Amino acid sequence: MDPMPSVLPDGEPMPEDGALPARALEGAGERPLGFYLHVPYCATRCGYCDFNTYTASELRGEGGVLASRDNYAGQVAEEIRLARKVLGDDPRPVRTVFVGGGTPTLLAAGDLVRMLGVVREEFGLADDA
Repeated sequence: MDPMPSVLPDGEPMPEDGALPARALEGAGERPLGFYLHVPYCATRCGYCDFNTYTASELRGEGGVLASRDNYAGQVAEEIRLARKVLGDDPRPVRTVFVGGGTPTLLAAGDLVRMLGVVREEFGLADDA
């Protein structure tokens, strides 16, 4: 299987500071806040799957391992912290957290707990989340 091309999709480039365009923030305070935590790892690739997923062999390049389940939770934590920075003092607690994309249970249980914990620390979880 040929590797996926690494060409960015059409659209506006992401700002260095991660800022969202004003139109994306319009009315945000009236919408519930939710998180999708994408876990792109799978033991095998399913033919019907359209998610951005990788098997362990697909993450090995000529120079060694390109990405690792070992450091993934830390990278997700940094993304959540960037989201807090971008959204500033947005007071909305998180109402939903969906974990998916691949096979989330391929991560250690402690990693999943860590990712959810950072959502809680940075944004808070609604009582009925």
